Amino acid sequence: MEKTREIAGICSTCNHLKDCLHRLCNGHVIWFCEQFDDYVPPKPQTSATVLKMTANPGNQEGYMGLCVNCEHRAECIHSKTPGGIWHCEEYR
Repeated sequence: MEKTREIAGICSTCNHLKDCLHRLCNGHVIWFCEQFDDYVPPKPQTSATVLKMTANPGNQEGYMGLCVNCEHRAECIHSKTPGGIWHCEEYR
């Protein structure tokens, strides 16, 4: 039974390991090779969930953000800000 040589050097991570003639013809550990390739394609990134900011359909006044259910929205000067208010010290 033939013993298999342990793969050492840069060959252990090369994509051409199975079909490399240089490794088979060379009897020593290889530390440099012009055909060395260990590229692994990056994993596809999952897209972030994008939330569309829309006014509440049941809200006839057009309030957005925290103003939709704030007790002070009728007298607040910021309640009709385009895009809505998403942080407010006066919110109740």
